[in-house]
Amino acid sequence: MFVVSVDNLGEDRESLAPALSRALGITVYDALARLRVPGKGPLIITAYAREGIAQDRAGKLAEAGFLALVLGQEEVETEGSRTIVRTFSFGDTGLEIGSRAGENMRVEYSRVDTIISGARIATHGEAETVKGRKFAPGRAVLSGGLIFTKSAKTTLQRTTEQREGFIHLYTEGRRPFVLSESGLLYDSLGALLLPTRAANFGSVLAELRRRCPGARYDDRLLSKAGQVRLLGPMFDPERYLDLAISLLVRSLRSYNAKDRGTGRQGLHT
Repeated sequence: MFVVSVDNLGEDRESLAPALSRALGITVYDALARLRVPGKGPLIITAYAREGIAQDRAGKLAEAGFLALVLGQEEVETEGSRTIVRTFSFGDTGLEIGSRAGENMRVEYSRVDTIISGARIATHGEAETVKGRKFAPGRAVLSGGLIFTKSAKTTLQRTTEQREGFIHLYTEGRRPFVLSESGLLYDSLGALLLPTRAANFGSVLAELRRRCPGARYDDRLLSKAGQVRLLGPMFDPERYLDLAISLLVRSLRSYNAKDRGTGRQGLHT
């Protein structure tokens, strides 16, 4: 699978729809439906099984004035392509890491170019039957006013949400370093250790941002709404969050670096 995204979108989506429809060969109605997602992008607007078709559509989008990007399935991050952090300590110039695989390594703060903060959000729904009684006027009449109610069952749909915070650190030429809220040991915080895991995780993020001032920071993946703004109507955030992460990082690292170097925007694939 190869997804095609567009970036740096304006607020007037109706004016963009005709150009998008011509570039993708779809109706203006369908184009507008794909663009009706808040945010400036990146936003996935189509996907193809063949890379050649995806690149061709990205080229047509660029000709139409869109900032387009193609991302292939092999470029999507997986757990196997990441370094999962288990232990950590803040050194003077770098983060000392112990990975879940038992490796010890060091990440220089000055080499971290991107920090992504987000959450894996799983929604669970379950039905609960509640027994009770309700007013029964017919019974009241037949019983001469002695019985006013009858037993009743009501089915309630309850929805619960589970969140797992994560931080991704990116440096040139190395695998992404992933710190997860429940996967970290916080002993190294010492006197700064707080009562809850969520509070400790927040402290780790704040300290990383403080020690890596040159890194780009993005937190739009903290909410399901933010995840939908990247994935668009085509992909479910619970199933395709790694796609959203990979697209966001690719956009931040490629567009920002090249735009700073050239002073203009263009097609990056």
